[in-house]
Amino acid sequence: MPASASRPLRQPERFGRLWWLPGRGEGNGLDDTGWAPLAVGDVGIIRALVAELAAAKVPAFAAPVTGRPSRRRGRPAADRYQLWVGTSRYSRAEDILRVKLPALLRTAGQ
Repeated sequence: MPASASRPLRQPERFGRLWWLPGRGEGNGLDDTGWAPLAVGDVGIIRALVAELAAAKVPAFAAPVTGRPSRRRGRPAADRYQLWVGTSRYSRAEDILRVKLPALLRTAGQ
């Protein structure tokens, strides 16, 4: 059986955000040509991070995690969200996550 040929995608930006991200979810209104996963967490914390990232001009998008229930307290996976950030600002997003996440976790009581 012959191996499949890899063909580079020309002009990926023409497909827009949904080329990289799930069809359902929410973003902060900023866009990028590439997206990378950054974190998975409770929906409230991820939404707060999306807002923090918007304030820092970092493209962010969050969508529910699909699949098996999480092991943590037996909660369904729907309570968990995946956070993606624009690859052009990934480093800045990591910095914001490091600074803001501890306070968000404290206020959420986790």
